[in-house]
Amino acid sequence: MKALGILAGPRKGRTTDKMIDAVLDGLKDRGAEIEKISLYDYDIKPCMGCYECEKTKKCVIDDDQRIVLDKMDKADVVVFGTPTYWSNVSSVAKKFFDRSLPFFDMGKTGPVRTAKKPGKVVLITSCGCPYPFTHLLGIITGCIRAMRVVFGRMNAKIKTLYVPGMMDPEKDGPSEKMLKKAYRLGKNI
Repeated sequence: MKALGILAGPRKGRTTDKMIDAVLDGLKDRGAEIEKISLYDYDIKPCMGCYECEKTKKCVIDDDQRIVLDKMDKADVVVFGTPTYWSNVSSVAKKFFDRSLPFFDMGKTGPVRTAKKPGKVVLITSCGCPYPFTHLLGIITGCIRAMRVVFGRMNAKIKTLYVPGMMDPEKDGPSEKMLKKAYRLGKNI
């Protein structure tokens, strides 16, 4: 089994990144071959809205997007994490989503993934807002909804994890309880 972790946040070693690592550790202990990348290390330009990819299944923009999509195409499990910004995904995650159309087939109801890989997806987010305001104000739920719009169009089983209340990223981080939950998810997915 191959697992790909994708960090779509700028802070390596912080909450979202640590949660991705915990899921990947569980997968590794289960025997999975793991790889982890950060979208901030790749040159991904914004979508131009030309729709050439709909005709050719290939984007006309020559950058690193195809590299990441190729990695996803080979993964059995994708662990995708982004911090929540303004009730949504990070800007690099949004660019990645907008440019992911070649990864899908165009159906009558829009893009759908008919390939069997990835078969499982874990979506992770964290934010500074404390619970229950994360949900009452739609903050974390907005980010998860945005991720589910893209990953929900895949033929994959989706699990979600979120860590609220990270007001001080220098001091705060996921609790041991959250890290154990993430590890168990990776071990049992």
